[in-house]
Amino acid sequence: MNKPIYLTLSGISMLAAGITLLLSTSIGVGTSKILVPLFLLVSGIMAFIFSQVNGQHKVAKTFHFLQGAGLMTFAILIAIWPDTLDMFLKMATYFIMVYGLFEIMFAFSVLRSSFKVDKSILMTRLMVGAINFIGSFVLFMSLLKSTSSGLSVAGFLIVLGGLGFIIFANRIKKID
Repeated sequence: MNKPIYLTLSGISMLAAGITLLLSTSIGVGTSKILVPLFLLVSGIMAFIFSQVNGQHKVAKTFHFLQGAGLMTFAILIAIWPDTLDMFLKMATYFIMVYGLFEIMFAFSVLRSSFKVDKSILMTRLMVGAINFIGSFVLFMSLLKSTSSGLSVAGFLIVLGGLGFIIFANRIKKID
C-alpha cells in the first residue's frame, strides 16, 4: 500500500516554491532566495520518502527516488550557486526541462512495463511532463525578454509541477 501523503506534501512544498517565485517582487528577492530552495528541498525529501514506502511498482519507486534526489540536488544548487536572478532562472529552465522529460519518460516506462496502470494517472503525468518540457522553452524565450517575465513563467511551471504531484497523489489514494 502506498502512503500518498508524502507525495502530497512534496507537491504542496513544490507549489509553495512556485508561489514564492510568483510573489518574489512582493515578498522580496532575499526572502525568495531562502524560501524557494527550502521548499524544493522539503519537496525532494518527501518524494524520496514516498519512494521508500511505495511498495506497488518498481518503476514508480525508482522514478520517485530519482525525482526526490533531483529536487534535493536542484534545491542545494540554487541555494549556493547562482549569484544573479538571471543565473537562477537559467538553472530553473534546465531543471524544468529535465523535470518535464523525466515525467514523460516515467509515463512511457510504465506503459512498457507489465504493470496494470490507471490511464488517468498516466495521462496526468504525461500532460504535466509535456507542459513543463514545452514550458522550459517558453521560459528560455521569456528570459530573452526580461527576467521578471522569466520569473513569472518559472513560478507558474513550478506551481504546475506541484499541482501534478498533488493530483497524482490524490488518484493513488483513490486506487488504494
